[in-house]
Amino acid sequence: MKKYKWTTHQVIQETKDAVTIFFSTDQDTIEYQPGQYLNISCIVNGEPLQRSYSFSSAPADKFPSITVKRVAGGKMSNYLVDNAKNISEWDIDAPIGNFILKKHIILDSELVFLAGGSGISPLFSMLKSLIKTACPPLLLYSTSSPEDTIFKFQLEEMEKNKQLRIFHSFTRLNKEIKGINSISGRFSQPIIKSLIGQYIKQKNKAHYFICGPVELMQLYRETLRALQIPESNIHTEYFDPVITDKIIVIENEEHREILVSYFETHYRDNEEQTYECTSLIDVQPGQSLLEAISAHAIQVPSSCKKGTCGSCWAIQENGQIKMVNNYALSDEEVTEGKILLCQSYPLDQSVSIVIA
Repeated sequence: MKKYKWTTHQVIQETKDAVTIFFSTDQDTIEYQPGQYLNISCIVNGEPLQRSYSFSSAPADKFPSITVKRVAGGKMSNYLVDNAKNISEWDIDAPIGNFILKKHIILDSELVFLAGGSGISPLFSMLKSLIKTACPPLLLYSTSSPEDTIFKFQLEEMEKNKQLRIFHSFTRLNKEIKGINSISGRFSQPIIKSLIGQYIKQKNKAHYFICGPVELMQLYRETLRALQIPESNIHTEYFDPVITDKIIVIENEEHREILVSYFETHYRDNEEQTYECTSLIDVQPGQSLLEAISAHAIQVPSSCKKGTCGSCWAIQENGQIKMVNNYALSDEEVTEGKILLCQSYPLDQSVSIVIA
């Protein structure tokens, strides 16, 4: 994962609780695909934090951007919404993610985007990237009110130019909005089915991209399954996935010992020196690899600890591990030996990993 040092180009207030941050890459070449995300590292009230945010810009845009919405209890999101305009320099890891809009899908398929709240960000990146499509994509977008609708005016302009068809759900509005395709209240299965049936000619061949709050995403998925949409045509991005109860994969009370190779950087006379290190780490029963490695004061990039952000990836070289949840790595990456440390548990004594 490539690291960057970017500066602030511009900050736009999208709604009272959401901002878009545009970055100047200072001549760095950044290549990403619509739907991918980056990781930002910040010191918030003395605490180092790292969080993942989807690109809301299109790859062709001069200034890459992310859009951050305030979240109740969110340390980083609240800090960025309140202070982004005062931050001049950013530590960035990018790009990451397999929730992408592939070229063959754009050319050959009808597209349906199913969004809620700030889940519009990666979908907006995709929408801005569309040049030629089989027909204008359909967007179902749930927000609390028109005033809380991120990218409201940009989306309306796209619809005016017949680049998009939008239907809104305003969950905290008790009246209809004239001139806007919308409902007051939440989307339901019958409404979603009706809209897809009305606007999508070949619903079983269309591709569906879903991002938003977990409960809404579950509703979208259940509706698509009820319509018998092939799983291969349903693409999801979980900002905060439903995590199953931790699976204790160690069946006895013995700890495991794993071999960890990693790199440490030191500065001597202002010169950066990197050393390869190897440590034998104790892993207690029920303890993830990330927890065990961090307990030994080895620095590992990590953010969500839920298998979503992909920050804590490593390479498994030997032994057997159990990865409980994975929302970040592709099947190909897993086949190549990549694991998420926060979701991985050793199954034997011969595990060895490399932290790049």
